[in-house]
Amino acid sequence: MWLKLLLLLLYFLALFALARVLEAAAWYETGFFATQLVDPVALSFRKLRSILECRGLGYAGLPERKDVRALVQESGDLMEGELYSALKEEEASESVSSTNFSGEMHFYELVEDTKDGIWLVQV
Repeated sequence: MWLKLLLLLLYFLALFALARVLEAAAWYETGFFATQLVDPVALSFRKLRSILECRGLGYAGLPERKDVRALVQESGDLMEGELYSALKEEEASESVSSTNFSGEMHFYELVEDTKDGIWLVQV
């Protein structure tokens, strides 16, 4: 009876240790300092804008950096993980490419070359 209880206890301890190892791996992937606060005063205007865009806030009526910084501070604490994800989203949105066509034949050439199914044409 005591042997079964001891083995059960060892089993639970092994599960606990495995859960901590997996948690540490996830913690490492998201970054060691993902939960640390970031001071918005030290950030550039571009970074502040990308944070506001990720939070869904508009900054069009704010001409100065200090106004944008104040809006970031008012909207909540800024974690380092949020800053990292905002910058990653901005980089991904900048990588979207567009093509300017010089004429109808140029358009058909590019469509035939890429065989892409969806084209958005703005006239």
